[in-house]
Amino acid sequence: MRLTLLALWWSISIASVSVAAPTRVAIVYGHNGADGPRAPLRYAELDAARMAQTLTELGQVDPADLKLLQGRPIAELTQALHWAKERVAGRDAVLLVYLSAHADARRGLLPGKEALGWPELKAAIAATGATVRVTIVDGCQSAGIIEAGARAVPAFELEADPLTVKGEVFITSSAVDEPSVEAGAFQGSVFSQHLLAGLRGAADRSGDGRISLDEAYRYAFERTQGGATGQHAAFANRLSGYGELTLTSLERASGLVPPERAQVLTVREARSGSPLISVREPDRHRLALPPGRYDVVIERDGAVREGRVEVVPHQFVALADERLTASSRQPLVVRLVDSACVWVDVPRPDPLLQALADRLRTPPCDDGVEVTLTHAQGAVVISGKSRSSGVLSQTLAPGDLEQLTRACQRWLSDEASSLATKQKR
Repeated sequence: MRLTLLALWWSISIASVSVAAPTRVAIVYGHNGADGPRAPLRYAELDAARMAQTLTELGQVDPADLKLLQGRPIAELTQALHWAKERVAGRDAVLLVYLSAHADARRGLLPGKEALGWPELKAAIAATGATVRVTIVDGCQSAGIIEAGARAVPAFELEADPLTVKGEVFITSSAVDEPSVEAGAFQGSVFSQHLLAGLRGAADRSGDGRISLDEAYRYAFERTQGGATGQHAAFANRLSGYGELTLTSLERASGLVPPERAQVLTVREARSGSPLISVREPDRHRLALPPGRYDVVIERDGAVREGRVEVVPHQFVALADERLTASSRQPLVVRLVDSACVWVDVPRPDPLLQALADRLRTPPCDDGVEVTLTHAQGAVVISGKSRSSGVLSQTLAPGDLEQLTRACQRWLSDEASSLATKQKR
């Protein structure tokens, strides 16, 4: 099972009282390995690298206070936690431990052929002695770490129960009986990519340039739930005192400002072509990026515009229309990693569903995924068989053919890695 466990300690501000900034220490761990029937993960180690980059750029974590471990054994993770204990000794500290690997509700973290139980993992993190411990778990059945302890809190209770300055917080991407999905469109975990986008500015609802734990959680919760992966984020805590936890800051950052009414913004590194950030309805929030050249694609009103922009230090570039050119590409073209094509089945004759199917179908290939379009109580439903032998489905909001096409493509993009593939019939 997929896990991204993030124990975050960040900048703490206590209700208008000036305090010395705490020490920030981070351990970022990614492992693609698997054992038994589990298939190796594709993006766990890449997600870890992205998180490490975000923390050093925007989370005020000094590179000397961050350990990035990719594909390493549990023994090295344990050693890193001992290292963190020494780093925070005698000081107020904010610790980040981000773990990305297979996981299981009962067995805990499962990197490669090894296992580290939830109770043992939580005890090792607590033993570091850091003042605040916030753990974010992105993985299949990830709420298992909550069931191993902590007080569950209903979603979005954060405003009524202010975050505090001592103790631990847990956020999970899915319940104990839910999968967590990697998507080829993101080249990463769906939940983690939404979280990373939020930390880079998409979650800044207040507009103050600081992304709090509340804002980051709400953003990742809503985007993941809205993406039809079947995941439901959860929140739990053991805290004392009062205050606000700020995860990242745009104060000294550079980046982009999306245009008005943008529906989807995708940014790729110009040299490598790898996706860095993908944001739905960015709403002109500043998005922090390191200086460099980027290929940008904007989807708006059924049309696509794209261009190359250069981000310079300490400046945010406005993506005005004159910087971009119209593109002939279709919005949200599906790029399935494990599958080269999509078969679409319409069981009953229906002009709208048939037209929608024609939009979604791809050229024939030897293997691919098969989805079905149906009507249910007047709404369009797209569904397909999952790798775990269940059924994944999404009821689409009412709309015209263009809107329904984009909604289906988003769903296929989000579900790319969890849909079952089959041979050409």
